Amino acid sequence: YHPEYRNTLSIPDFPRSYRTIYVGQEAALYPPLYYLLDLPFYNLAYDYNLVDRVELARFLSLVLGLGLAVAAYKIGRMVWPDKIMASALAVLVSFQPMISFVAAGIHPDNLLNFFSTLIIIVCLLVIKNGVKFKYLFWLVLLAFLGWQTKPSVIFLLPVAAAVVAWRWHGWPPAFLVLVVPAAAFFFRWPLPYMPYVGPDSPLANMDFGQYLAFRIPKLTFELWPWYWGVFKWLGITLPPLVMKIITRVAILAAIGLVIYFYRVFRAKKFTLEFKFLVFFLLSSFFYLLYLVLWDWRLMQSIGFSQGLQGRYLFPNVVPQMALLLAGLTVVKRFEKTAAILLVIGMVILNIVALHTVYVSY
Repeated sequence: YHPEYRNTLSIPDFPRSYRTIYVGQEAALYPPLYYLLDLPFYNLAYDYNLVDRVELARFLSLVLGLGLAVAAYKIGRMVWPDKIMASALAVLVSFQPMISFVAAGIHPDNLLNFFSTLIIIVCLLVIKNGVKFKYLFWLVLLAFLGWQTKPSVIFLLPVAAAVVAWRWHGWPPAFLVLVVPAAAFFFRWPLPYMPYVGPDSPLANMDFGQYLAFRIPKLTFELWPWYWGVFKWLGITLPPLVMKIITRVAILAAIGLVIYFYRVFRAKKFTLEFKFLVFFLLSSFFYLLYLVLWDWRLMQSIGFSQGLQGRYLFPNVVPQMALLLAGLTVVKRFEKTAAILLVIGMVILNIVALHTVYVSY
């Protein structure tokens, strides 16, 4: 380093005065809820050095990670009566490499993922029991708390509103609720968290087709591997062989889901499990759609792409892992065996990810 910029202090020796320098200018400007909840843990170690304060501040993320696992188990019990399937879903979520990596840090994504999963639980209750005031109350409260954590929770709300609309008046209003936000992005109708795009915006004339020509290759070669694990400031991903295995397993799960839905429509037995899995598909698809449309408008607004990281999809991680589990356990005769093998595979994948991070440093 240039002598002018060389820091002669080690991190544990930083003086207390450093804690308030440039905080306003350097902060990520996320809403305050996560940090307010983390403040008691941080204050317990306030008189200690930075490393000690960081270690204790991570405790909130640990609690939220455990909460996410419990919520995943709850969703598993709602979808499948078998405890093995519910436990498998909880393990798949907890040991998903990027989830465990995010949960080890100090980041509002952990609180957002937890609130989003609770919203999904309420949606499942609405699907099962119909619209009730207490469910509407919890949806509004969780939406508010999610907004105070990270505004991207808004991408999940149209799906939740569509569930309520469906239980009240059927598919037509539910479909309308899902389509209107997408139309708003296309026609620049005012929406909360909508990036401003005006005549003077750097890429105002970039249409959606041009954006997709740029983005689709990156969705394949960035978003997919980043979803499973990206470390060291986007510099390290899982080994190529591991990603090939993951991709092939995901393809098998997709084939299994096609078989599952074919059987359901052939038998015309639209069970509660079927309705839940349809909800998981719609939630995952429309969340990604809204996220992509938002990224298009953001790129128009600022003139460059900030990129779509895999962790942006984690508010739907429980539905995604549930679809993976459902697709790979479609053969009922081997359902439990397949679930156990999938759990073992995810644990091994987590160990591989930890080793990848370790050797990168």
